[in-house]
Amino acid sequence: MKAIEYNDDLKEFLRQYNYQSDLTNRLDKINDTPFSQNLINEIVLWKVNRYVSFTAEILQKIESVKNINQGQHREGQAVLEILLKVHGVDLPMTSAFLRFRNPRVFQIIDRHAYRAVYGQKYPLNRASRINQKISTYFDYLDKLIELCKAKELDFQTIDRLLYKFDKKINGKL
Repeated sequence: MKAIEYNDDLKEFLRQYNYQSDLTNRLDKINDTPFSQNLINEIVLWKVNRYVSFTAEILQKIESVKNINQGQHREGQAVLEILLKVHGVDLPMTSAFLRFRNPRVFQIIDRHAYRAVYGQKYPLNRASRINQKISTYFDYLDKLIELCKAKELDFQTIDRLLYKFDKKINGKL
C-alpha cells in the first residue's frame, strides 16, 4: 500500500517513531551548527543504527583495561560483560574498543579474522549468549598469542594482518 492510499491518520506513525531518541533529538536541533567530522560521524552512526552512548561509568571501565598486561586478557571479563550488554554493541565492536584501549592485550575479532585463525565460519551472532561470546573471544586471543609466537608476528597488528590475509586467501564471506 502506498502512503497516499492510506485512509487513516498518517501522523500516528510519526507519534510512534522512537529511533535513537536522544541522538535524533540532538541532531534535529543542530540548525546552523557547522558540520564537523564528529557531527558527520554521529549522522552516519544514526543512519546505520550503530550509535552507541556510554555512561561515564562504562567509559571508566574501558579505561581500566589499559593496565592489563599481555596474556592476562581474562582480567577484562567484567568490562567485556558490561560492554556486551549495551544496545548496538556486539563482540566485534566490543573487541575494537578494547583493542584501541590496549592493543598489547586485546585484538579485534570479526568474521574474517576468525576464519583466518580457525579455518571456519565465525560461530556467533547477535543472539548468542554473553558467556559464549566471552569464551569465544578469550579462546581467540589465546590462539592469536600462539600464532604470533609461532610465526614471529607483532600481536599489536595481528588483527589487521588476519583481515587482509582472509580476504585475499579465503575470499568473500
